[in-house]
Amino acid sequence: MLSAAELEQRLLRFTRERLAEPEVAASITVDTRLFEDRVIDSLKVLELIAFLQSALERKIPDAQIILANFRTIATIASVFTGGEPIATLRRSRRPRVSARESGGSAVRELMRRGEIQLTAEGGMLLRGPVASLLDYFDRTAHCWALAVGATDVVFPEEIPPTALERAGFMAAFPQKVVWAGHVARPPAVCYHHYPHFADGVLDHSGSLVTAVGRCYRNEFDARSTHPAERLSAFTMREVIAIGKASVVEGLRTDMMDRVTRWMKEIGIEGFIETATDPFFTTESKGRLLMQQMLPLKYELRLRVDDSGRTVAAASFNNHQDHFGKAFSIQFPSGEPAHSGCVAFGWERWVIAFVNQHGPNEADWPASTRANDVAATA
Repeated sequence: MLSAAELEQRLLRFTRERLAEPEVAASITVDTRLFEDRVIDSLKVLELIAFLQSALERKIPDAQIILANFRTIATIASVFTGGEPIATLRRSRRPRVSARESGGSAVRELMRRGEIQLTAEGGMLLRGPVASLLDYFDRTAHCWALAVGATDVVFPEEIPPTALERAGFMAAFPQKVVWAGHVARPPAVCYHHYPHFADGVLDHSGSLVTAVGRCYRNEFDARSTHPAERLSAFTMREVIAIGKASVVEGLRTDMMDRVTRWMKEIGIEGFIETATDPFFTTESKGRLLMQQMLPLKYELRLRVDDSGRTVAAASFNNHQDHFGKAFSIQFPSGEPAHSGCVAFGWERWVIAFVNQHGPNEADWPASTRANDVAATA
């Protein structure tokens, strides 16, 4: 059986010679972060796993192929030569929960007042200050999108089923599709955008757009403990990029930085963590593992009660070439385009915000109060 030191050296040599780009190969050590530092991309993950299994002369269980066990060469060598496999993905550090009373009582109070109302179809109606709050959230993200060069677009509330089939959504989540006669309702804003470039050649400037729209997923359950947190109809703002890989990743990083700063400004608690991405659920197990390890999706989770329970309120997605291949969107070189999107679910932002700050507008930060915003406009 290989020792940890022997496996380290084999992995280091293989990584330098076969996986890394020549200009960085010599600088790689056993402590280099393979995925965060982009030493290994999505096409090389399976090569690494195959080499490791060959060196160990055994198959690695799927449950052990996670980011925490593959972070560095030293980690891999330690874990797979007798060290204790790490059972879960490392997550972003969660904030300390304040002692302030909330527990979801703010949403219940607003529902009692009639300022939040759930419809039989699984949507949410907002009235008064909470409606203005949603508008404030969307204006903020819209300004960010324009600042990074996005163009405004408007999409319809219906989408051809063929677009969802080509994207892979129909195969992955047929039970979540909401129908309107013979057409479907969009489960996410970005599904409208890729068909526009289908079977075409994209110039190197790519496409960067933003849109807000109603999205629909068959997920609402009026009998659940927190029905307002999983709706069938909700408002989503997305910033969508199609083009070079560096542009997609740059957009995602920029938006995560903006969101992190903004959360501090408006005093809302949450954290960003890696998450699995529903865009890839129809792919092989290896593809899903790659997406967990790179990672291709980050998720913003906002606190909704004092127990620390959270809801996913935004996602930062790097699809790589998934939609480029699915819709045959290519560069002049013939290479498939990359894509990514940043998506905000505003009803969940409203729920988290009022549960943290209370149901009364007077208790909210000044920048979020409708009258104060109007006075400074």
